Amino acid sequence: MEIPNEGKYVCKLNGPLVIYEASTGSLCAAVPCQMTDSGFTFKHTMVLVKADGTIMTKSTDTLKSVFGWDGVDPFWLMDHSLDDGAMRAVEFEIVGGPETGDKGGQYFKSQWLNPLGGGLKTPEAANRQSVLAKYGNKFKALAGVANGGTSNIQHPTSNIQSGKVPGRMSAITGRMPVPPVPPPLLPTATMEEAWAAVNENNPGKDAAVIEKIWFDTIGKLFPNKSNTDLKVHEWGRLKAEFEKDELPM
Repeated sequence: MEIPNEGKYVCKLNGPLVIYEASTGSLCAAVPCQMTDSGFTFKHTMVLVKADGTIMTKSTDTLKSVFGWDGVDPFWLMDHSLDDGAMRAVEFEIVGGPETGDKGGQYFKSQWLNPLGGGLKTPEAANRQSVLAKYGNKFKALAGVANGGTSNIQHPTSNIQSGKVPGRMSAITGRMPVPPVPPPLLPTATMEEAWAAVNENNPGKDAAVIEKIWFDTIGKLFPNKSNTDLKVHEWGRLKAEFEKDELPM
């Protein structure tokens, strides 16, 4: 069967999910998958616990969201996927595409397993009254609004007498004002783009080695953050780090 192109695919389990320990010491889940449209089958691997004992919260949260696992005993996932029960009927999304193996030939490389519709969820809106009670005065102070409700911020017309009208020549100096230099824009990226970068710059390396580079680099750049907490500009910094000539081993 032809290897599917890069993209997102709706899948179901094609057999029992297996919890195992890798040679690196990490605890992993082998997820046998079948695409619902083409019937193409492959195995997706998820790291649940790193070799140093760190729980991978994104992986566990994804498995809880997709399969209804309570997050306590990972072998629950294996036990409940042994037959054709409800867990086998669950649909989920796989992001992946063709990859060239170490000895040549291509295979389907799955990168992410997400709930249908992707891994991003819209958060529930906070309580308006509660938030304004806690932070309303701070926002007012930051905006320059006094207790009486009037703004302390000067408008452009207040500078006319001083000859500082924006866009006009100064009546005092006879020179046009110099516009401020905007700060440089930080590069942005998604988690998927950063993952693609580390794979592209480490061709032929074992998946466990790439995972170690991934987590070691995140730990170096953002020592107090989980990869689930990174923002788009931080993913951009991580992607740029992977695109350097020398990467940590």
